[in-house]
Amino acid sequence: MTNDPMRLALQIAETMVLEMERPERTPDAMRAVAEQARLMMAATGKDVSAERITRELESRFEVWVPREVWVEDPEGHVSWFPGREKKIEWNYWERYRTWLTHRVGWKPQAVEALNEATKTTLSLLEDPERPGEWRVKGLTYGQVQSGKTANYTGLICKAVDAGYQVVIVLTGAHESLRHQTQARLDLEFLGFNSRFTRQRTAESTYIGVGNLSMKNPPLCLSITTRDKDFNANVLETTPVDPRRVRLLAVVKKHSQILGNLADWLGTFATEQPDGRRLITDLPLLLIDDEADYASVDTRRPRRGRTASDPDHDPTAINRRIRDLLNRFEKRAYVAYTATPFANIFVSNDTNHPRFGDDLFPSSFMVTLSPPSNYCGPEVVFGLEDQTSDIARDPLPVTRLVSDEAAWMPDRHDKHHVPPDAMPPSLCQALDAFVVATAVRKARTEHFGARPGHNTMLVHVTRYTPVQATVARQLVARLKEMDNLWGDRGARGAALRERLRNLWKEDFEPTYDTMAQRGDLTGMVGEPVTYEQVEALLPEVLAECVTGVKIINGEVADVLEYESATPATVIAVGGDKLSRGLTLEGLTVSYYLRASRTYDTLMQMGRWFGYRSGYLDVTRLYTTRELVDSYIHIARANRELMDLVSFLSETDRRPSDVGLRVMDGFPHLKVTNAAKMRNSATISLSSAGQRPETLYMRTSEGAVAENFDRLERLVDAIQGCPELVPGFFRPSGRGFFRGDVPVKAVLEFLDGFAASPKVLQASPKLLVDYITGQSAHGELTHWTVAVASGASDRTFSLGGQEFRQVSRKLVEGISSIQAGTDFQVGVLVGPEHEATGLSEEQYRRAFEETKVEFARKGRKPPQRPSGRAIRGHRDSREGLLLVYPVDSKPVRGMMQEDLPLVGYALSLPNSNTARPINYRVNEIYLKDLQQMMSDAGDVPEDDE
Repeated sequence: MTNDPMRLALQIAETMVLEMERPERTPDAMRAVAEQARLMMAATGKDVSAERITRELESRFEVWVPREVWVEDPEGHVSWFPGREKKIEWNYWERYRTWLTHRVGWKPQAVEALNEATKTTLSLLEDPERPGEWRVKGLTYGQVQSGKTANYTGLICKAVDAGYQVVIVLTGAHESLRHQTQARLDLEFLGFNSRFTRQRTAESTYIGVGNLSMKNPPLCLSITTRDKDFNANVLETTPVDPRRVRLLAVVKKHSQILGNLADWLGTFATEQPDGRRLITDLPLLLIDDEADYASVDTRRPRRGRTASDPDHDPTAINRRIRDLLNRFEKRAYVAYTATPFANIFVSNDTNHPRFGDDLFPSSFMVTLSPPSNYCGPEVVFGLEDQTSDIARDPLPVTRLVSDEAAWMPDRHDKHHVPPDAMPPSLCQALDAFVVATAVRKARTEHFGARPGHNTMLVHVTRYTPVQATVARQLVARLKEMDNLWGDRGARGAALRERLRNLWKEDFEPTYDTMAQRGDLTGMVGEPVTYEQVEALLPEVLAECVTGVKIINGEVADVLEYESATPATVIAVGGDKLSRGLTLEGLTVSYYLRASRTYDTLMQMGRWFGYRSGYLDVTRLYTTRELVDSYIHIARANRELMDLVSFLSETDRRPSDVGLRVMDGFPHLKVTNAAKMRNSATISLSSAGQRPETLYMRTSEGAVAENFDRLERLVDAIQGCPELVPGFFRPSGRGFFRGDVPVKAVLEFLDGFAASPKVLQASPKLLVDYITGQSAHGELTHWTVAVASGASDRTFSLGGQEFRQVSRKLVEGISSIQAGTDFQVGVLVGPEHEATGLSEEQYRRAFEETKVEFARKGRKPPQRPSGRAIRGHRDSREGLLLVYPVDSKPVRGMMQEDLPLVGYALSLPNSNTARPINYRVNEIYLKDLQQMMSDAGDVPEDDE
C-alpha cells in the first residue's frame, strides 16, 4: 500500500466508484465520492484536495468499453464457471489486474472490461477438472493494436488459476515477435526473467508483476526464454516435469520447433485402451496468436477429394498444431487475430483420419470491440461508427505522399537502389518525428506526463537490401541535422527555421483542432510552447542518430522496449513490422508498402492503437490509394463484426454462422487465394431487384424502433399526393402516397433494425445504393405503400386504423421465441409490386409476362411478373412497400400490440448501377441456396 496520501485517497475513491453500477457514475456522484475520500484521509490527519480527486476520477472513468460479443455451441460443453468461480483463488489474475491498474495506468473501465471478456472466454472453455476427453476450439478477434495480447495474458492468468496445467503460445514466424511476446509474458504473467528460470529464487530476477505480492501461487515455469525457442538443445536439456509445475512455452510457428515441442510432451503420454498415446490429466490451453497467419491449411485437396481424405496432407504448421492438440486428452485451442478473414473460410466439417478436424472455431467466436480511447480506422479516417451517435471528422494527422515514385517505385525488386535524395515528404516526416519526440519529452518535464518510448515507422519496401539503403540515408540525414543544429551559419539557421515553421504551420493548428474535439478527451496532451520544445531538440537529434534500426531477418537489430529509460527508435523494415510486432510510442509512420490482401494490409497498420496524451503529435504519411484501401477494409471489417453481434443476439452456433466479407475493391483481395479455397464470391446489384426483409427482428428494442420509424415516415409524407388516377394500385385500405422525396425513404431505412441474414435487404446497402443512384438522377421520387391485411389485430397510423398483415413462419413452425428472427418465405403480396405504375406501364409489363410464360409453356399468368414490373418502372421512381406483420406467433414479446415492421423495395433497372461483390464461406452458401429454395412460397390473401 502506498504512503502517498493523494494516491491512497485516489485508490479509496476509485474502489468506491467501481462498486457503483455504470449508469450511476455521474459527475455529481464523482464529486460526492471525492469528498468522502477527503474526509476519510482527514480523519487520519492527512490533507488532500477533493477537487483534484474529482478531476482524476473523471479522467480515469471517461473511457467507455463495449461488452464483448460471442456465439457459442453448447453441445458437448458442460457449464462449470458459475459453480467454481468463487472457489478459485485468482492469484495470477489479481496480480495482473493490480499491475494494469497501478503500474501500467489502465483506466478502471478498461480493466473491468478485460475482466469480463476473459471471464466470458474462460467460461466457454471446459473446466480443467472435468474428467474424460474433451476438445474446445474458439476464436477471439478485435482490431489491430487494440489489446489482444492483454486479453490473452489475462486469459492465461485465469486459466492457470483455474487449473490449466500446460500453456502454449504460438507467435508469428519471426523471432522478433516471439521474443517480444515472451518478454511481455515474463513481465505480466510469470513475474521473472525467463532467462534465469533455474535461478528463479534470486531476488534480482523478479520483474513486473513479480514485484507484487501474490499468496500461494501455483508455480509456473517457462520452458522457453527470451533468447531461446524450443530448439533441439532445449529439447534435450529440459528436465521439467509438467505434473509438478505449470508450464509455459512461447514458440514460433516453425515446423521443426513445433515438432520438438510435440516430441518432448509426447514423453509424458500413456497408451490408451484404443491404442492412442495421450497426455492425460494435464489440461492444455493453446493460444494461437496471429491465427490467420501460417495456421490455416492452404493446401488444396486432390481433384474430387476433400480435406478429410486420408491422402490429404495439410500444410506443415497446420498439421503440427493439430498433431499437438491431438496429443492431449483435455485441450482448448483459442485463436487470436485482428484479421479473421482466413479463419472464417476454414471448412467446418473436415475430419481427417489422422489429424482430425481442422481449426475452424466450432466451439465459440468472441468479438472484442475496442474502448472509446482506441484510435482505429473509424477514428483516424472519420468513418461512420455504428455504435456511436457522433459523426466523426477524420483526424487531421494524415499527410498524403505524392513525391515517392522516383525514389521508391511501387513495382521494384531487391536490386533497386533509391536515389540519394530522399523525397521531401520523408524529410518532413523525419522532422515531424524529431519535433513530436521533443513535445512528449517537454510534457513529461513540465506537466509530469508519463514518460514513454518514441518510435517512427519507415515501411516502404519488403526487400532487405533496399531497407539497408533506406536506413543509411536516414542516418546520414539525421547526422547532418545533428551536426547543423548548433551551427551559427546559414545552413544551421535554415534547419532551425525549418523546424520552427513546421511547428507553426503543422503542429500548432493540428493541436488547436484536436483539442477542441470532445471525442478526443484524454488523447490530446497538454499544450507546450515552441521554446520548451526547442530546448530539447539537440537531445532528441542525438538519440535519433543512434536510434535507426533495421528490423528484418538478416540483421541483429531487435526492438528493445524493456528498459525503464524511454527509447527513441526509427524502425526500418518490411515483413517483420507487419505482423503483431508492437511499436511502443509510435508517433510518425511513413508508409508506402502496398499489399493486395485485406489481412496483410490491415496488419501493416501499426499506427492504429492507443495514443493517450500524444495523439495530437502522431502523423501518418502515406498515399491516397492506401488511404482509400484502408477505408474499404475498415468498412468490410466493421460489417463482419456487426454480423457476428447480430448472430449472438439470435443464439446461433459457430457451425451455423454464414459469414461474408465485402469484396471487390480494385486491386485488393480479402486474403490470399489458397486461404479462400473453401469460399466463393457472390455478386449483388440492387438494380432491377426486389430486396425484402424475409427475416424480421423480434427483440423489444428492434420492434419499437422500427414501428417508430414507420410513424415518422408517415408523418413526413402526409403532405405528399395520394396516388392519382392513372396510377395502378391494388385494392384495399392501405396507406398510399406518390411523389415522395428520396430523403424521406432514406431516413426510414438509415438505421432500421434489420436482420443481416438477407444481405440484399441490408438498410446500409440500400441507403448506399439509393444515394449513389440519386446522384445519377435515378430513384429521386418514390411511391410509398403501407399494406393493410386480414389479421384481427390493428394498428394506428396517420390518424387511421389498419389491420395488421398475417404471414406464416416458414417450414411449418407455429411459433418462435422473442429475440428469434421471424422468417417468412415471401413478404410481398401478389399485386402489391405494381403499386405506382401507370396503366400503360402495367399493360406492357403484363403483355411481356404473357409472352414469357407462353415461351416457357406455362399457363397464362393472372398478373405481370415482378421482373417485368421492375423492367417497366421508370428509373427515376422507386417503390417502398411496408408490411406491419402480426406478431402473434412470437412468444414472450413485451409489446404484443405492435406489429413487426418489414419492408420491400421494387427497384427499376439501371444502366449506371455497379454490383457489390462479397466473399462468403461454405455455410453462407448453403444458407443462400436454402433461402432461394424457400423463396417460391406465396403469401395468403392480404391486400
